[in-house]
Amino acid sequence: MSSVGEHDPAATATKPTIRQVDTTRLGERKSARSPVEKLAIYQRGKDLRNQMLKHRGSWSYDWRISLRDLERYYDPHSSKTELSRFTLGLPRRLVATRNVRADRIPPPSVWTISSFYAYVVQLATSKVDRLISRQIYSKGEIHIVAVADILASLFADPTLKYVVSTEAGNRALQFLFDNEKFARGQDLFGQLQQLQKDKDPVTYNIMLGAAAKQKDLHTFTYILKMMILCGVRPNTRTWLHLAQAVREDEVRMVIINRMAKKGLLSDSVARKEAVALIMPQLVVKWLESGNDPQGLLEAVDHDYGDQWCSTRAAESMIKESGVRRSIREALLILVKLHDRGYQPTEGILLLLLRQCAWSKAYELMVEILGFFRIEYEVKASKQIYDNLFKQVWKSRLYNCCRVIWIHACVHGHTTFDMQQMVKKSLYTGKCTSVAGQSRSEAWEETAGKVITGHSPRNNIARFHDMMSLWNPLNPSRQDRDKFLRTVRLVLDDDLGAVGQYRISKPLDKLLSEALQADQRWASARALKDIPIECKYSQIIDVGLVSKSPSKTSDLPAKRAVDAIESTLPDKEMAVSSRHCCWMSPEMRVRPCTCPSYVKQGLSTSSDTMVDEHQEHRDEQAEAGSSACA
Repeated sequence: MSSVGEHDPAATATKPTIRQVDTTRLGERKSARSPVEKLAIYQRGKDLRNQMLKHRGSWSYDWRISLRDLERYYDPHSSKTELSRFTLGLPRRLVATRNVRADRIPPPSVWTISSFYAYVVQLATSKVDRLISRQIYSKGEIHIVAVADILASLFADPTLKYVVSTEAGNRALQFLFDNEKFARGQDLFGQLQQLQKDKDPVTYNIMLGAAAKQKDLHTFTYILKMMILCGVRPNTRTWLHLAQAVREDEVRMVIINRMAKKGLLSDSVARKEAVALIMPQLVVKWLESGNDPQGLLEAVDHDYGDQWCSTRAAESMIKESGVRRSIREALLILVKLHDRGYQPTEGILLLLLRQCAWSKAYELMVEILGFFRIEYEVKASKQIYDNLFKQVWKSRLYNCCRVIWIHACVHGHTTFDMQQMVKKSLYTGKCTSVAGQSRSEAWEETAGKVITGHSPRNNIARFHDMMSLWNPLNPSRQDRDKFLRTVRLVLDDDLGAVGQYRISKPLDKLLSEALQADQRWASARALKDIPIECKYSQIIDVGLVSKSPSKTSDLPAKRAVDAIESTLPDKEMAVSSRHCCWMSPEMRVRPCTCPSYVKQGLSTSSDTMVDEHQEHRDEQAEAGSSACA
């Protein structure tokens, strides 16, 4: 039997080493792997290395060692101002920079400690929108990487080492770790050590917080040991990071209870963050015991006082209550929280809307939108529009998609994913149903053409002319370039509606009408076989009102068709003018050729729109009968 210090060759022969594990993958073709497979392989390798370190008896994975160090070296007289979360705020008299290249942000003319700090904060708080980034940066350039390069050059410049402060270093570290630039953050911390600007608990807590977000207890223990060896004593923020770093809920509860015994939760900020960390476990344990969800608030008050509510805690409570019980019980809990002074946010609204979408409770989703708008004055944001649009697009609801799309265009809340979905559908040239075509294919080809446009009246004539430019079933009339140009103009008109139009009804009321219309559409037989022209004429009218009296809803589509007709020969112009509603007023609305049962199923609540078109349809029917006679 070998002693502890001796080497056991039999034990090492059975255990794989890191080098052996890595060489087993050398024969694989890395080029054939997808990003998901590469990430899975990296995660498996990381987990295997962690397991081998644990088998070797590495003390860095024992949370009790970090807890013991905190109890031993904790500074009870630390400043409580550091408890408030370290944010990238701007100093006074400094405006945040937006949609500007990082190298175009002007540096100060005279370098001082305050000017250096202000320049670092302005770089760290600068933001560039996704669409603007493609215009101001070339291919391969990223704004975050450009800012990180400038920060690295600033702290590496030997002529500026006299103006570098600890606060500026903390701001730069927070920016790098928040954007997952860990290697650059480690290099910056090394430069701060050389400048002797690392004797601040905020500096170490920033790195400990980054390790805690990654659930990397090994790195957390190493940084904590380095912090203690450098003579920096941990504070309450360090305790909270340790509770966040552990993966087990029971261990996290032990750490929070130890903090309560030491009186660390006397501060309201520390209490709110501690309760937010353990709230999912508290809710699950309470509901699994068969207790009433509304009694959970009194139970938490009994254990942690009444000043524990935060946005993160409220989201955890409402999420678990909605998933394990019902969405309406989660709403009752939200009402009680509001009575205590908590103001619901857009994150709470987005969480409830996602739960409604998972359960296909669209009526309840509309009610929640109206409830938040009236009671809490919370309106839909860009993220909420994106989530709603994806859900109704997946459920193939034409009218709801149109309402959300037009609302998002008017308020400037269209996201990149929304634009790509609509653009892909618009670029599909087919406009009629094909034999053997699935419902998903029919939806992808017709959805974008139906939901776009400022008014249903424009849709009918506009896409008749678009399809006359490019018809895949008739190769002699193909003109793909003109068709794509028309599609771009149509999409640009919708996206350019910001500031030009307003909508008289709120989003929840229009969605209620659109949902009723989609339910009637679904009751019609063979929805995918209904002619697209019939969908154009029966789609819901959002009710856009132009802010300028000189602009009407017909002008954008008219400009799109005029731009195409200007490039056509005279013969094609004459053919196109016979089918264009703007060239002949009597052909402004085309007859709907769908069957009678489809007309009954597609009749929407906007009966006034049908009445306006009925007179034109009667005139066209009389003209057709006289021609036949």
